[in-house]
Amino acid sequence: MSLSRKTLEHPVLVLIVFALLGFVGIFTLRKVSVGLFPDIESPYVSVSTTYSKAGPESVEESVTKVLESSLVSVSGLKNLYSSSSEGSSSIQLEFDYGTDIDQAVTDIRDKLDRVTRSLPDDAGSPTIFRMNADSMPIMRIAVRGNRSVNDLKQIAEDNIADILEQASGVAEAAVYGGRTKIVRVELEQNRLAAYGFTVSQVSSALSKQNLELGGGKLNEGQKDYVIRTTGQFSSIDEINNTVISTINGYDVRLKDIGRAYMGFEDPSREVYIDGQNGVYVSITKQSGSNTVTVANEVYAKIAQLEETLPADISLEIIRDDTDSIRETIRTLVESAAEGLVLAVLILFIFLQNFKSTIIISISIPLSIVITLLSMSFAGITLNMMTLTGLILGVGMIVDASIVMIDNIYEYRSRGARARIAAVLGSQEMVMSVISGNLTTICVFVPFLLYIKELGMMGQMFKGIIFTIVIALLSSLLVAIFLVPVLAGVFLPLSNRTEKPVKNRILLFIYGNFEKAIAAITRAYRKLLKAALANRAVTIVVACCLLVIAIALIPTMQINMMPNGNDDSVTLNITMPIGTPFEKTSEVA
Repeated sequence: MSLSRKTLEHPVLVLIVFALLGFVGIFTLRKVSVGLFPDIESPYVSVSTTYSKAGPESVEESVTKVLESSLVSVSGLKNLYSSSSEGSSSIQLEFDYGTDIDQAVTDIRDKLDRVTRSLPDDAGSPTIFRMNADSMPIMRIAVRGNRSVNDLKQIAEDNIADILEQASGVAEAAVYGGRTKIVRVELEQNRLAAYGFTVSQVSSALSKQNLELGGGKLNEGQKDYVIRTTGQFSSIDEINNTVISTINGYDVRLKDIGRAYMGFEDPSREVYIDGQNGVYVSITKQSGSNTVTVANEVYAKIAQLEETLPADISLEIIRDDTDSIRETIRTLVESAAEGLVLAVLILFIFLQNFKSTIIISISIPLSIVITLLSMSFAGITLNMMTLTGLILGVGMIVDASIVMIDNIYEYRSRGARARIAAVLGSQEMVMSVISGNLTTICVFVPFLLYIKELGMMGQMFKGIIFTIVIALLSSLLVAIFLVPVLAGVFLPLSNRTEKPVKNRILLFIYGNFEKAIAAITRAYRKLLKAALANRAVTIVVACCLLVIAIALIPTMQINMMPNGNDDSVTLNITMPIGTPFEKTSEVA
């Protein structure tokens, strides 16, 4: 028994299966992640180590070379770069695209654990940092109010940043601008000289008395008490009364040689918003989180904060990277929708049948919904690349259904009943549509085999290939199973003999269209006869066109990414080494 006949014996089952797929796909649309570009795992890992008060040469000999000798044997390593500067060492490790970076980081951590004891005592523990786009901020929120920038910074750190970090998908809410409150200690040089103290002595005395240490255990009866020494400073007065040293039985306190007071750290960074000193909160999303979804969660937290913050404090989004994402995705969706409508109109003119057009109109969105459902299950984001694949797929997914419906209509025109026409017309075309779609899918097989060798381009195009392949497979299923059921049972096709066209507008459209097709056919017939009559000339012209096309390839502009129009400009200023902060701020 043929597949088509078996399918038409259970039309309700087929309809229910596709209806369920469609409904599940529609409900899953809200869960499809949205982004501007595909998620690409960067193959770069950085290892940073501090070595305070050491020169570049010492850092290189004592830290960088020791770590390099261990990291050079990391599995899958492609290139290794290092730089040593005063007080710090940085090593960059590059892997091939497609490498399991999580496993690579684990391997790096194991290698570092083996050589950490060989580092100098003053060197810090090596820090591993994975390079990826998720580490870049996605949003900046200005904190405005009739207060000083230092007060705004305090409010942002105490009342705003913590709430924003509670939003789902937010990794960090960092506050920039203003200065942080610190305890400042000012010493008078003449008093230090009078007592014979140095700055390091004062610093050491303060550090030793600002400690909180464990004091062991105290046993009393059947209970053990854990003891700790509470030696940290709790007020400015305690700091001022700290004994620095005892001279001839006299306790020299900090207030005798200087004073401690609450102040602000020295300025090393200033933030200007619209020309005025300001404070903003930078939002960074968690790795793997969807940018648009995280932004929506942050919007909700901002609305929550505006109800609890003081009346004079307001929050303003001054930069939102999701705006460009939303605009791009909206434009692509509108283009896909317009293309879908245009395709249906053209199909109506060519098929000249309402029911045939309705069946094709059902198969197109259903194939797209099934594709989006598969993308959601596979964890592929809806981005510029995958949407482009969907737009390309709109034109290809109708091919199989058109072939099926056209052959079924041909049998109906001969007088066969709807169900019989659906069986005969579909079973004739099953192998044709399968071979046609599989031929298109096989084009992408070499790409998948060499995806690692293509580097970043392979990672970017992986999503678009998946989208096109799933769209073709879903359209193939729709054409083989759903189209015959609709055409033979639920929307039985009718021929012109049974139901002739009586509408004058449709008769006018169909008549002009058939005249145009007839004219094109006649022109094609004449051109084909001329080509067959002059075969040598035709071959020479075709070869010349091929040579010209190949010769023009070097003149093409080849870029990895298309040139886009950004709505922002970034300006970086490099000042001479040693330029004071105030001078840099003035220039900026």
